[in-house]
Amino acid sequence: MNCLSVKMKKLFMPLLAVVLLLPACNTKSKTERMQAVVDEVRTKYKAYEDISQDDQIFEAYDFFVKQKDCENAAPAALYSGCVRQAKKEYESAMNCYKKADEYGRMVGDSVSAAFAQYYIGDLLNNSGNEAEAITNYKAAAELWGDSLSRKAKCLNAVAMMNIIIDEYDSAFFYLEQALNLAQTAQDKVTEASVWNNYSVAYQLLDEYDTALDCLRKTLPLVDEKRRPIALLNLAKVYLALDERDSLEYYKTQMLNAIEEVECQPETQAAVYGFLIKDALAVGDYESAYQFEKQHEQVALDILGDQTQSSVLEIQKKYDFEAQANQHNRQMLSRQRLIIALTIVLIVALVLVTILILNALKKKRIEAEINANLLELKKRNAQQQQERSEMKMQLEELQKQTDGKLKDEYLQKCHIIRCFEVLSRDRSNTMAFKDLEKSLFEGEDHWASFEAAFEGVHPRFIASVKEQYPDLSEMEFRYCLLSHFKLSRQEYADVLGCSVYNVDKIRASLNNKMNQNK
Repeated sequence: MNCLSVKMKKLFMPLLAVVLLLPACNTKSKTERMQAVVDEVRTKYKAYEDISQDDQIFEAYDFFVKQKDCENAAPAALYSGCVRQAKKEYESAMNCYKKADEYGRMVGDSVSAAFAQYYIGDLLNNSGNEAEAITNYKAAAELWGDSLSRKAKCLNAVAMMNIIIDEYDSAFFYLEQALNLAQTAQDKVTEASVWNNYSVAYQLLDEYDTALDCLRKTLPLVDEKRRPIALLNLAKVYLALDERDSLEYYKTQMLNAIEEVECQPETQAAVYGFLIKDALAVGDYESAYQFEKQHEQVALDILGDQTQSSVLEIQKKYDFEAQANQHNRQMLSRQRLIIALTIVLIVALVLVTILILNALKKKRIEAEINANLLELKKRNAQQQQERSEMKMQLEELQKQTDGKLKDEYLQKCHIIRCFEVLSRDRSNTMAFKDLEKSLFEGEDHWASFEAAFEGVHPRFIASVKEQYPDLSEMEFRYCLLSHFKLSRQEYADVLGCSVYNVDKIRASLNNKMNQNK
């Protein structure tokens, strides 16, 4: 039998190894495909492309969560939130960002956690919760650690929130920190953004000259692509100040810069919006009308680009799904062959296992029967010995109990005799001494005293408690002791207090009894 099982194992072990490795290969292949989905969304998001149709990121997120792969689940949750936000599903986006933060902290992925906290701050900011957004921006700044550039960007966002809620002292504090970090990191883009936020704060404080100085500092920091926006911000300040010469100067530079670079449609729309306000300020309604038409055309172009982008995303998604389906069909054909071989292997292993188990079962039953018989003999001998010992212990315990009950009964009889003597002669000092010696030795002596007193004077204690329910414990005890002719010092000794307190107790007792008459 043993030789047969060894041969069967040698025959089917290679096939079993293939079967066991198959799920791992499939999981690895799907893991790589899901990672590719996350990487694709990350690349598009960083390039400011439309990701609102990238729904496969949700499948990747669910896959990594089911696999308990927190390392990949963190970025998948993060970019799932970005897609949800692009779809304007803000509540779902918030939940994804929170999960990204949770998984990121769990595996030490501070990058995903930092981005998640920053994007949560953006959602709170967009919903008007600037004060709450500050907390998340600060958390993001802490998570970035030694990344000075990223940290500067987060602190710059904190400063912007403080500007919105009119906390200018805090805003300038964080702007200074962000500026120092950006300059140390030589991050000109963030430094320019910080100077721009400085200008916003000074404009709100009506310090336009300082605001202009801050905006001028942004010009050397921006590249050709961002230069039109910086010039536009300067022109807006001069428009607010109604300084036409400077306004015309920077407006001309801005228009020249726009011709030299290919601006984003959003930037063009902002420029036309400024030109409309400038034309209206000088009463040039014809130019304002022309700029308005150009503004509308740019807005329509932006809408058309978004629609085209959505179509391209749908096509990409279809192509990706087609490739995935083809791959799945190939894997399915392989799995069918392996499943058939696996069934044959399982049947053979089951037969061998049944034969081996039957033989082992017989041996195990015989061993158990022998062990049970031996154990039964030992248990009978042990039980006889225990019964003998228990009988001796019960006899000893009965003797001790009888003696204790006898002593207690004699003591109770002695106490009752003392009470009876004191009832006839309350000044009998020896009887009270015997009573005190018998009662006041244990912790429950007052309970014993009351029980004995009740035996001699039935219903007296209940009558006192019904008639005077507000008596304190010491007053009630004094009331019982008053049945005996005791000196003030004897009262004090029995009650465990001073003679002075005995007088106070007696006075209080007399007062309460007089009130209840």
